[in-house]
Amino acid sequence: MGGPRDWEAYEPRRPGMIRRVLPMLLAFAVILGGLAYLGGDLRELLGTAPGSPRSAAATHRLYEETGPIDARCGTLPGNLDADARTSLKALAGCLDRMWADTLARAGIDYAPPEEVRLIAVPEAAACGIDDYDWAGIYCPDSRVVNVLVEDEPAFPMMFTLAHEYAHHVQEVSGIADQRGSEAFDEAWSRRLELQADCLAAATLRIATPRRLESLRGFAGHDSGAEDGAEAGYRQSHGSGASSAEWMRRGQEGGTVASCNTWGAPAERVS
Repeated sequence: MGGPRDWEAYEPRRPGMIRRVLPMLLAFAVILGGLAYLGGDLRELLGTAPGSPRSAAATHRLYEETGPIDARCGTLPGNLDADARTSLKALAGCLDRMWADTLARAGIDYAPPEEVRLIAVPEAAACGIDDYDWAGIYCPDSRVVNVLVEDEPAFPMMFTLAHEYAHHVQEVSGIADQRGSEAFDEAWSRRLELQADCLAAATLRIATPRRLESLRGFAGHDSGAEDGAEAGYRQSHGSGASSAEWMRRGQEGGTVASCNTWGAPAERVS
C-alpha cells in the first residue's frame, strides 16, 4: 500500500510539502489577523486602553479610600471681585488644605506646588508652549501652577486655579503617571483635562456654588461651529458639553471617585 512514507526518490514531493506547510501558513495568518482585529481587546485586557476599567488610573486608590472633599474655604473675601489676587491667594491656601486632607485618607503625602505664579503675561509662566492662548498652565516637571490674572471677574480665574491644582494632585498622587501605551495622545489628554474640570468643581462646590453653576452653563453652550484652534482644543480638552457634565458630577458628587474619567466610555470624554 502506498503512502507518504513509501515515496520513491524519483517521485515528486511537492504535494506533501504543501500539505505540511499550508496549515502552518494558515495558522500564522489567523494569528496575525486576530491580533490586528483584537488589538483593542488585547489592550483592554492588559488595562492599557483608554477607558479601560482595569487601568491603573481608573482603579487608583483615591477613588476607594477617600470620601467627600472638605471644600469649605472660610478665608475667601466677601467680595471676590474686589481684588482678584487676594481671592486667588486665599483659595490657594484652601486648596492646599483640602488636598492634603483628602490624600492623607489614602495614605498619600501631599506636597503643595513649588510655586503658584499669578502672572500678567503668558511669557512669565514657569513653563509654556508656543501657543499662549491659555488662562492657566501647570508645569509637571517643576510643579509650578501658573494662572493668568486679567481685568475680569475673579471666578473664572479661581476655577482655572482649582483646575491647575487638580493637575498637581494628578501628578502628586501618580494618576498622571499611569499613561500606558496611550501616553500624550488626545484620548489620554481629554481624560486628564476633564478630570481636572471635575475635581475643580468638587473643590469649589461649597464656597461658590452659584458661580460654579453659571460657569457650567456657559461651558455647556456649544454652538457646534469651530475654527481650527477651537477644534484642536476640543480634541485635547474635550467638548464644552463633556466639560459641563464632568463639572456637574464634581459639584454634585464632591468626591474624587465622582471624577473618574479614566474608566468612562469614550462618548463621555469626547
